[in-house]
Amino acid sequence: MGRRGRGMTLTGAVELAAPHTWPASVGPAALGILLGAAGSGGQVAPEIALCLLCAAVLLQCAVNTLNDYFDFVKGTDTLANSPDPTDAALVYRGVAPSAALALGIAFLALAALAGGYVVWASGWAPLVYGLAGGAVVVLYSGGRLPISYLPLGECFSGVVMGGLIPAACLAALAGGSGLEAIPLALPLVITVGLIMLTNNTCDVERDGPAGRRTLPVLLGRRRAAALLRLLAGGAAVLMGALVLVCFPRGAFLLPLLGVSAALRLRSLARLSFTPGERGACMGAALGLHVGYTTLYCAMIAAHLIRGGMA
Repeated sequence: MGRRGRGMTLTGAVELAAPHTWPASVGPAALGILLGAAGSGGQVAPEIALCLLCAAVLLQCAVNTLNDYFDFVKGTDTLANSPDPTDAALVYRGVAPSAALALGIAFLALAALAGGYVVWASGWAPLVYGLAGGAVVVLYSGGRLPISYLPLGECFSGVVMGGLIPAACLAALAGGSGLEAIPLALPLVITVGLIMLTNNTCDVERDGPAGRRTLPVLLGRRRAAALLRLLAGGAAVLMGALVLVCFPRGAFLLPLLGVSAALRLRSLARLSFTPGERGACMGAALGLHVGYTTLYCAMIAAHLIRGGMA
């Protein structure tokens, strides 16, 4: 496959944006908007909420696209080690690297536009979170020593997407710094990090020879999978504790969280996280994140409804 390639196609753009991964940004944004509704007594400006959601998704599109771009130009993604044609647009679709880079920059620019409106309408606090998120997007795959090549990728993705997105939403919708959202978002920090941990555990054979020192490369697949299952259970326990302490009127839904956690942990226990199981593993990790986040938001919403928004 030549490196020159051809211009961007709609199929290539969609595959680079990777919509199947968007729950990793939509979930934290939904939590942040819900917390913002609580903090503002239910007075949420819908246009600001929509811009916050769009900015979060566009930043994720940017990191997905730029990660594929840098992996391709550095020779990490090849026909030999990219078995899924829908997950390697530059390899299988013949998309020119320059077109992918331009698309990634365009996603960043659109996120900046959406974020700019939020800052204009609500104040400067969300700008700090936006700048931090934008910096991580660029540094995650770019530069001499990308974050994705270190045993820090899971942590950065979890903190930025799972923690900073809710904080930015709370700051924009209810005022203040938004920092109080971060402790409440810790379960999502874990579940978003688990998505990246799952991806890297399935990619051990590809990442090691490419010079990536990801956490699964350092731990090995067996121990990385054990850590993943431990964190999946820990996220449910932490979520339950936060509900009991901070949102007790929604605790009547905790049995549903227990059932969901048991089913998802059983599903994870059956997976070996090999390259051939990558699709099933990523589906399980995304499903866990969506399931936990949905129940968490439902318990918070129930608490607010039963006690009044004020």
